[in-house]
Amino acid sequence: MKSIVTCYLLFFTSLFFGQKNKISDPAVFFDAKLISMKTLEFLDPDKIETINIIKKDTTINTISYRGQLHITSKNPDQYDFISLEEIKAEFTKIKNTDVLYMINGKFIKENIEIIKLDRNYILDVAVSYSTDFSNLRKSDTKFGIINILMKTKVNLNSKNKILIRGNEEIGIK
Repeated sequence: MKSIVTCYLLFFTSLFFGQKNKISDPAVFFDAKLISMKTLEFLDPDKIETINIIKKDTTINTISYRGQLHITSKNPDQYDFISLEEIKAEFTKIKNTDVLYMINGKFIKENIEIIKLDRNYILDVAVSYSTDFSNLRKSDTKFGIINILMKTKVNLNSKNKILIRGNEEIGIK
């Protein structure tokens, strides 16, 4: 009898707690398109017109969100969102190698499949391979690192900066 009650309790607790699909983040709508909260981090803040917050919980595709965040851009037609896999296919020659993604120098550790970036806001895509690093050359694991630089003020300033190195004077013999 004790084992029946234990099985009964385990079954119902896993049933109730296993059905929870609630996200603590709000549902983010950018120009009426549902995007992830992580994607919001990589948008140009200067091109945002308005932000509207609705505190009502919402369910979309069986996922419950805590509220809604509606963002309107100044020019809705200019955004062209692509996923990280589409960036890999379009901007690199990597086909079968495992990859790590970096955006503005930060590794993306999770939610790689839901992050979408604006194609027009990408400044540069640089690729490095594990064989480029001396301490990883002997490793059996081969992978690529895709570093995506966005058009932020810092990245634009460093991209346009010209460094002149050397200690010789020009034109003097």
